[in-house]
Amino acid sequence: MRHGLLIVIALLAFACSQPAPVPTAPQASFLVTVNDGNIAAPDTVAAGWQTMRVQEDGAGHIVVAFRLNGNTTTAGVAAFLAALDTARITPAEAVAIGGPEIGDSGDVVVNMTPGTYVLACVRRHDDGHRHASRGEWHVVEAVGPAQGEPPVDSVIEVSMADFAYVTQVPWHAGQRTIKVANVGREDHQLRIDRLRAGATLQEWIAAEDRSRLSEPIAGVARTGQGQTVYLPIDLPAGSYVLYCLVPSASTGEPHAMLGMIRTVVVE
Repeated sequence: MRHGLLIVIALLAFACSQPAPVPTAPQASFLVTVNDGNIAAPDTVAAGWQTMRVQEDGAGHIVVAFRLNGNTTTAGVAAFLAALDTARITPAEAVAIGGPEIGDSGDVVVNMTPGTYVLACVRRHDDGHRHASRGEWHVVEAVGPAQGEPPVDSVIEVSMADFAYVTQVPWHAGQRTIKVANVGREDHQLRIDRLRAGATLQEWIAAEDRSRLSEPIAGVARTGQGQTVYLPIDLPAGSYVLYCLVPSASTGEPHAMLGMIRTVVVE
């Protein structure tokens, strides 16, 4: 309890020491740049479907957009970040609406309904604390009437349930958009690796070094119940592994250990 209070105090001190943001015009699409200890992003975006592009420094950051449900003051943001630092799941103060999961840069299309959002890196350091606890977070306001429409061309639909991926196979090769919908009660993610020629799912699961057997392609980061994210992706023909590493709310086991792992063939 005392540790959590110290984190809140530290975050409040950090937030209060920052200069007041200069108001900016709403952005139709927005860039999020992540470096060690810092996230740079617009302070304001137009409400509606937005392309969120994340570029990072190669340190394996995972930026998730969280929509705050309650207290959006500086103290409320600090309390949310403190709770996020120790929680397995998204704290009740917010809902995760996703972000790009794999690679030094990536795009996802997210629904930014009007409100206050916290962009936070959920990757953990060796000491167990999330990158967000060391400054990798940024507050964004989605303002105005909702604008834009979700992608509709070349859509592959994937539903994330507790604990399985539901999709029609085979997928078709080429430039596609994956519609990723969380129909479960827990947070889920979609990680996509392309298996190397001859590799099997059983070998991939058992391997200590999976880079010999597959290549990470793309993914959608932590996404909450009822949320939908669109993932633009280039799909060469081959076999792919879909898997979720979000921990179970009850046991802490990765969802993949509970059955949330499967292969799909791209023709």
